[in-house]
Amino acid sequence: MEKFVLEKELAKDLKLIRMKSFKDMRGEYIKSYSERDLFSLGINNKFLEDNYLISKKGSIRGLHYQRDNPEAKLIRCLEGSIMDIVVDLRKNSDTYKNVFKIKLSRGDNLIFSVPEGFAHGFISLTDSTVLYKSSNYYFPEDQHGVSIFSSEIGLDKVLEKEKIENIIVTEKDKSHAKIRDI
Repeated sequence: MEKFVLEKELAKDLKLIRMKSFKDMRGEYIKSYSERDLFSLGINNKFLEDNYLISKKGSIRGLHYQRDNPEAKLIRCLEGSIMDIVVDLRKNSDTYKNVFKIKLSRGDNLIFSVPEGFAHGFISLTDSTVLYKSSNYYFPEDQHGVSIFSSEIGLDKVLEKEKIENIIVTEKDKSHAKIRDI
């Protein structure tokens, strides 16, 4: 039986995957990662690190990318709810500089597969816990960013719809370049 199903491909190699859940009288079982099974869906990265993030409601993380050491990511929301946001920075892509937003929540059994060449971040819609796999190591000297305040992202609409009145963002993330200036 399939353990992962391609839910949607938003752009070339940018995929939303549904993990199959198996329930019985004991509870529930979900396989959250299988290199072989994900490879069959076209995700052929070798993942080197897991990152576990606990965030307060209204926290903004990102949008980050590494230029010289690009990373593919598999993102999953374990608790709460987030709006995951990516920007395609692949210059030869048909969706160059396009913004993609996906809501991920506990219990939705979704994995957001983000290929190399995208800036990535999220806003916590509730207190949340996120686990993401990365295909490369973190190199602080190679960390770059895209401003979540870029008009193309529409942050104000997300905040209004989700009734978030206060955001929490680092000074570093506030200072990133807008999409139009990249």
